[in-house]
Amino acid sequence: MVKIWLLFKTEAIRLWKYKILVFGFIVTSIWLLLLAVASEEEAIALLPQLLVFDTGLMTIILLASSFFFEKQEGTLKALFVTPVHLTQLLISKVLSTLIPAFTSIVFMTLTMLIFHGVLLPLPLALLIVLLSTIAHVAIGYPLIFLSKDFMDLLVKYTFLALFFMLPGILVSLAVIPSNLQWLALLSPTYATQYLISGLFFSVEPFLLGFSLLVLFLIPSILFPFAVYPFFKKEVMQG
Repeated sequence: MVKIWLLFKTEAIRLWKYKILVFGFIVTSIWLLLLAVASEEEAIALLPQLLVFDTGLMTIILLASSFFFEKQEGTLKALFVTPVHLTQLLISKVLSTLIPAFTSIVFMTLTMLIFHGVLLPLPLALLIVLLSTIAHVAIGYPLIFLSKDFMDLLVKYTFLALFFMLPGILVSLAVIPSNLQWLALLSPTYATQYLISGLFFSVEPFLLGFSLLVLFLIPSILFPFAVYPFFKKEVMQG
């Protein structure tokens, strides 16, 4: 645990050095402004969308930025010769992605309370943010490792983002009927949106449980069978 904590602090410092955390905080500030000037009803409707973007899709962009900066500096290759297990290094990187995500939900909760008198159940919101961020990190890493450079990643990411957002759009347009809504929840983006909406509105217990299951299974499958093998290969190649 001591090594993971030290690695986590190193990752946090590196994210600040690369201005990645600064960019994340600027984006969060824009979301806070939108929530503050919106009406209560508009803010409640907007919050799930913002959190999905912040903890899901933005996570992949910030993760990719950090990775390609590290690749340019040869940081991963240098760590490979230190007495640090790859699993510890990977855990520290995953934990560092939670910094902007947790910051975002905490300040959004405060904004909703101060400007609209709406109190979010923060522990539940943090749990959703945790599951969403880790699930999207698990998806983002293979996407990054399969990209030649940051621009190549952005192209792949654009198609992935559209693919993940499409189920929610189809549900809202009633193209996907309510009895098949669980199919839309296979998208981690829509699953996150559904869970966050459940903090404000009544939702079906089955769909709620299915959303949690999806966000749990994605990293459980991808980390051991895709992320770690790709990560190990990338570290060895430098």
